[in-house]
Amino acid sequence: MITGHLGIAGAAHATRRDSTLIVLLGASMAPDVVDALFVVARSCNPHGLYSHTIPAATLLAIVVGALAYFVTGQRATGVLAALLVLAHVPLDFITGNKLFWPGDELRGLRLYNFPVADFVVEGVLTTLGWWFLRSREWAPRWAVGRGALIAILLLQGATDVVGKRRDGVKPSACASVTEPS
Repeated sequence: MITGHLGIAGAAHATRRDSTLIVLLGASMAPDVVDALFVVARSCNPHGLYSHTIPAATLLAIVVGALAYFVTGQRATGVLAALLVLAHVPLDFITGNKLFWPGDELRGLRLYNFPVADFVVEGVLTTLGWWFLRSREWAPRWAVGRGALIAILLLQGATDVVGKRRDGVKPSACASVTEPS
């Protein structure tokens, strides 16, 4: 799940005027940011063990929620940020194949293997979140214009095309890590 997370964050912001959209967008992607940090550090995060399992996401939700509250001073933003981190895990079940509990087997519907279906599911989530946010008078102008929706849908389409060609969207440092002898 890529842009679907952003749609859910938009919908979450639409429920609470006293929240900060940009923080919620970041929170919705927090487990993927952790994945990216592992890649940058050239350290293995096998199948999302340290970012997408339920224990990892729970810890990350506490940290992200507390940071969101600290940065914005808005209780609603802190709570919604934590909930968005937790929501990331079941949403990724739809598109991926990950560990959801350490030591468990890989699980997921693997929608990434079917780019058109993935685009439809993520496009619907993104569009619904955008539409719901757009219906609120307090919604940030930059987020509710048609251009924003088109840009996000183009990003999702490009991600699906590139992912299909590369046999997966996300880079991993696990292949480059050598086993100790």
